Amino acid sequence: MKYLNVDEIHNLNHLYKINLINSCAGFKSANLIATKSTDNNTNVAIFSSVIHLGSAPPL
Repeated sequence: MKYLNVDEIHNLNHLYKINLINSCAGFKSANLIATKSTDNNTNVAIFSSVIHLGSAPPL
């Protein structure tokens, strides 16, 4: 098994780092995503998977 320290992660190729962080398995929660239109119509949907917001630092 390969271990990466913080410096090695920061020095990874940008696209490789994105794919690495997206592939990390972890706690999978149910997420409710809600929207509201300009006509005040609301909508809520449940998602079991979301992606990180960035890879530098991994969010």
